[in-house]
Amino acid sequence: MRLLSRNAEALFWLARYLERGASLARVIEMQSSFGGQDRERNWSWLLTLHADEERFRKTKEVSTASIVEFYVTDSANPGSIRSSIHWARENARALRPFIPLEMWVQLNAFHATVEAIGPDAIEPARLPRLCSEIRAGCLAQVGIAEGTLFRDEGYLFFKLGLMIERADQTSRLLDVKFAQASVAPKSADPADEFVFWSTILRTAAAYQVYHRLEQGRAEPERVARFLILNPSHPRSIGYCAREINDALQMLRASFHLSAANRGLEACEVMMEGLQAAGRDKALAARLHEFNDWVQATLNSLTSVIDGAFFRPTVPELRGLSSGDSEKSERRTGQEQNQKSGQKQNQQQS
Repeated sequence: MRLLSRNAEALFWLARYLERGASLARVIEMQSSFGGQDRERNWSWLLTLHADEERFRKTKEVSTASIVEFYVTDSANPGSIRSSIHWARENARALRPFIPLEMWVQLNAFHATVEAIGPDAIEPARLPRLCSEIRAGCLAQVGIAEGTLFRDEGYLFFKLGLMIERADQTSRLLDVKFAQASVAPKSADPADEFVFWSTILRTAAAYQVYHRLEQGRAEPERVARFLILNPSHPRSIGYCAREINDALQMLRASFHLSAANRGLEACEVMMEGLQAAGRDKALAARLHEFNDWVQATLNSLTSVIDGAFFRPTVPELRGLSSGDSEKSERRTGQEQNQKSGQKQNQQQS
């Protein structure tokens, strides 16, 4: 069986958009539950975290309501939850002959639910529940994919997209403290620090397992190391890097895709950087710099995968035939431009 490159690309981005929607819902739920609704600056750090300040201020005034709308229901924002689920469905629609019926039915129904979200649903009192439902919908789709996707090259590209996006989102979650401090610096009160890092663990679905494995309080250094390096937690950056490496190894060994060598080289750079981070005794103090490096490395890996598999320089790779789709190219090109712009803004900030 030959997998068209456009199908591999659609599976890759289907997974990324689902994970992105779930992760953004997690962060908004965290802020709405623990961050308060009183002051605009309590929410403006979200703009800093995603490097959206300039684009946001071109069309909107900074307020809690406008920021929430921007990230939940604003179709003009390519990084909103609504946009993420829209593009997930568009990729799934292109894959209808390829994916199981269960995947399409669930995603189509979930997309209709997200499209129906109105202004009342994003009011402060109802926002946490809405975000919880969105997160559950995204996780349900990923679970259905895990339980029904045929284990061929397509599944591996879905897994690659999922793990790359998850690692990126975990690095952004660890960067929340920096984003908040850049908007409204706070005193380093030990009680506040404990609440903050405990909230980060809850947002990463790691609170219970962290306290089961680690002795003592949720401290910045220990929480950061756990979410970066723990080899067994599915949302840690180290776990995601290993899964990315394993998927690329299988594409090369089991499906004879020699183009995976380029991705493996890029993945090796990331894994070496993670090993160096594990030896860094001042990792927490340099966490923002490290997170920038993770995001830049993942952007580079995405570009390598895109060039090796989705838009190869030769018309046909071994076992992966070329079949470019204009719509698919446009979606992915816009996505890469968006990520590139975000990175440049972060480095300038």
